[in-house]
Amino acid sequence: MHITVRLAEPFWRTVGQRDLRLELDDHARIEDLLAHLRRSFPALAEELDAIPPHIFRGEEEADMQTPLSDGDHIHLVWPIAGGCPTGPQHPAPFIPG
Repeated sequence: MHITVRLAEPFWRTVGQRDLRLELDDHARIEDLLAHLRRSFPALAEELDAIPPHIFRGEEEADMQTPLSDGDHIHLVWPIAGGCPTGPQHPAPFIPG
């Protein structure tokens, strides 16, 4: 299957282009796509490990198990705002209003 990947800042600078057209095996998932990118672009692998991106399939956020389809458009976005990769350490209490 053919997939188009759009790399946002700063990922695209490492690769030298914003859009990649890739061929993946049928039944590939997001995790397979990321493995392909890591193999093809070792410097990008370092960035993906240091700054895990938000991943979108079309308009929907995707996770590692999201299946891909021929013609999909995937967007890797740098997480520029907040959050903790393991979730909040001390969630704020709910105060009914």
